[in-house]
Amino acid sequence: MPVMQPSPDQFPDYHFLLIAPNLGAEWLFDAARAYWERFRPIITSDLELPRLVPPEYSIVLTVIARRDTAAQWGVTVAQNLPHILFDPVVYDSFDDMKQALNTRATLNQPFGVPLAPTPTSPPPITPTPGSLLGQPAPAQPTAAPTRAPGGFITETPTPSQPEPSSTPSGPVYPTPGPIIGGGS
Repeated sequence: MPVMQPSPDQFPDYHFLLIAPNLGAEWLFDAARAYWERFRPIITSDLELPRLVPPEYSIVLTVIARRDTAAQWGVTVAQNLPHILFDPVVYDSFDDMKQALNTRATLNQPFGVPLAPTPTSPPPITPTPGSLLGQPAPAQPTAAPTRAPGGFITETPTPSQPEPSSTPSGPVYPTPGPIIGGGS
């Protein structure tokens, strides 16, 4: 199993937010509120929960700590979870911490650096061939009423020629799933 090496410019499979135990609840509920609302990391108070994640998943641990405990958290993380990215947010002042986390949330930088752009997804597949190719749907044959023996009126289809299209036709893609819905 390959170990995933997370990068600070990509969003990981798991993002944990650890509030150092020597900080009060206001550091989470006030200082980190905008950060949590924006990125929704998993809140933890120790390293037992990140330790349960298999190493083939990318993990980032953002630690909110003061200067007096930040270095010890870095050592502990490096010794116990060497495959995760340690993202320390270290400020001694509550207001400075709140400002730093709010700036990360505002700039969409969960780990302090801009996220790498993700590749754009291909255009959606439209299951209706006429709209996919930019052409009108084929004309339906018109029916000419005729009188059958016994007085019944029947309709006999008469073929009509489709109008030539000035738009070039492109590839036709298969429908991505069942047309009528339901399970697989």
